[in-house]
Amino acid sequence: METLLWNCRRITLDDVPALLEWYNDRALHEVANSRPFEPYTLDELVAYWKRKLSRDHARYFAIEVDGRLVGRTGLKETPMGGDIVEYSILIGDRSLHARGLGTAVTKRMLDEAFADPKVQVVRLYVRRDNAKALRCYEKSGYRSVHTFTQNGVPMEMMQVDRRDVRDALVEERMGDV
Repeated sequence: METLLWNCRRITLDDVPALLEWYNDRALHEVANSRPFEPYTLDELVAYWKRKLSRDHARYFAIEVDGRLVGRTGLKETPMGGDIVEYSILIGDRSLHARGLGTAVTKRMLDEAFADPKVQVVRLYVRRDNAKALRCYEKSGYRSVHTFTQNGVPMEMMQVDRRDVRDALVEERMGDV
């Protein structure tokens, strides 16, 4: 598989116009979301992202490949407290789906989340019919902990616990001996 050169950086309001196409892509929405599809105007999306970027309990990142914005990702503390963080990702450029980018970004974001010693769990929600995303998350260490239906869509809650990451590192080091 080809290695993509990518990076993550903090997302800014200047990135929002590039996100508009993805937010208004019904097919992309229906692969990644359980909420009913509602297209945005640019002004609505800018207002939405102004609210998101003002949160002190969340960090959002732009995903770039060769200097081009291709997706976004984020980490957000849950209402249950700072020890549980929710992860989200959207690769808006469909030509990059199933090429390893989502898995690479997801693993990097797990490192980012667990760099904070208070974070014990990184959780996400995914449609059960999104096989590519499920495969990406499983390769990154997530495991299913709960299934449910939201807005008529079968969903799965997946998570990685800090102790699972620590145990995997110990096993990896033991294999090197």
